[in-house]
Amino acid sequence: MKILLVDDHVLFRDGLKFVLRQLADVVDIRECGSCEDAYKLMETDDGFDLILLDVDLPGISGMDGLQGFRRLDPSAPIVFLSGSDDYNLIKRALELGVMGYIPKTLSSEIMIQALQLILKGGRYVPDNVLYGADHHSRSKVVLTTRQSEILRLISQGKSNKEIAQNLGIADNTVRVHISAIFQILKVNNRTEAAFAALQDGLVSPY
Repeated sequence: MKILLVDDHVLFRDGLKFVLRQLADVVDIRECGSCEDAYKLMETDDGFDLILLDVDLPGISGMDGLQGFRRLDPSAPIVFLSGSDDYNLIKRALELGVMGYIPKTLSSEIMIQALQLILKGGRYVPDNVLYGADHHSRSKVVLTTRQSEILRLISQGKSNKEIAQNLGIADNTVRVHISAIFQILKVNNRTEAAFAALQDGLVSPY
């Protein structure tokens, strides 16, 4: 798997590379600190499986440079990285065809789940965008103790089988609880559930 990582913060790149290497047995990561450097690299490269692009880059910003990446590698899914959760910025990015928006504050476990979803052709969007700009005003979510335990384990990337073993309950019981959790949180999958849990303070990000 080949990944292009474009971010001007070296320490963040170093940390993210550690996370990205969990995506496949062999992960080839090329990195640049600006759109201009990335363009030069892409002109001599034969394409990437994934492009991770910081929105707030010096010189040409990620948003302004997006079309350049599209032109040089039309097939690679592009994912925005940002420290901001600006609703309008995310909405505009999605309209321009970005396949995901990942806040830099996201835990490594959820980030991996989000990127796996994108690599399978899905789109990952933060919880507040899924529900619109007024999401934060929605009513307080209430889960049972068992549902909270299962949600915490989902957020850690545990499988149904691992959750069942951890809690000493049947696999089918876990499935029933997860179905109920999805309905309560109004989400469609585990990645969205984990992110919604973080947004609503139902699990700790650490």
